[in-house]
Amino acid sequence: MTFPVITIKSYDKLEQLGTKSKFWFYDDSDNVIKLFKIGRPGTGENWSEKASSELAKLLGLPCASYEFAVWEDAQGVVSPIFVPENGRLIHGNELLAKIVDHYPTTKSYKIREYKLTTVLASLKALKNNVSLPIGYYGSDTIKNVSDLFVGYLMFDCWISNPDRHHENWGLVFDGEQKSVHLAPTYDHASGLGCRVSDEECNKRLTTKDTRYSVSAFVARTKSAFFGQGMKQLKIIGAFEVAAKFNKLAGNYWVEQLNNIETENIVQIFHKIPNHLISKSSINFAVKMLHENKNRLLETIGHINNDS
Repeated sequence: MTFPVITIKSYDKLEQLGTKSKFWFYDDSDNVIKLFKIGRPGTGENWSEKASSELAKLLGLPCASYEFAVWEDAQGVVSPIFVPENGRLIHGNELLAKIVDHYPTTKSYKIREYKLTTVLASLKALKNNVSLPIGYYGSDTIKNVSDLFVGYLMFDCWISNPDRHHENWGLVFDGEQKSVHLAPTYDHASGLGCRVSDEECNKRLTTKDTRYSVSAFVARTKSAFFGQGMKQLKIIGAFEVAAKFNKLAGNYWVEQLNNIETENIVQIFHKIPNHLISKSSINFAVKMLHENKNRLLETIGHINNDS
């Protein structure tokens, strides 16, 4: 059985966002406000968004829900709004602007002020005032937003998501309950090697050149965060910083990952309709996940041995 592809028919468009590739609409079929996003041509952004949300479920991470959809002739994904009525999403840049003098809120990438240690310290300081995501209850180890954000960073590394910029995480204000929550993780369309061509996937999967291997490919992926030395962190480096900052959470999330069966991962990709993903992309994504899992296990091992 494959994941369904929803046809968007009757709706009321509410807001056009930035580009013509996405818009909010009111879905008459279930009376829910949803976001429709069109993946860029020549990429696998649609299947990456869907597969990532399913992988997050395996980890036990709160994640925005995504389903395949088609609108007119455009293939995309739909996602129900996770902000309650009379609420709003407070993006990371809005939060950081209150903490860091002259923080550049209008830029999205290569922001040297976007330091991971600042974000982690801010979330730790807010843990008594900001709750876990709506509908997510954590565990004996994951008790606050600081613990959970470590999981978001581990997830980024696992799926090779370089796009955790300051508008791709945030806080949700619930106007009715007068409460603030960490938002679920969202917007993972850049992960899983979805922009790598079939030709390159096959070459990297079969090469004997270690410099061109899948392992070398994932090792180069950078995060949007900067370190203390004004150097952009790689995604494994971002997780390492977070895991050292919060060892209990770091160990918890790597253990969650280690408990996932490979068969369950592969099943997710095989449920994607054939016209949306190639066999080469599936093999490449699964290999990426395997390599990143090994890197995460090695990293947490080094952190524990050094303590």
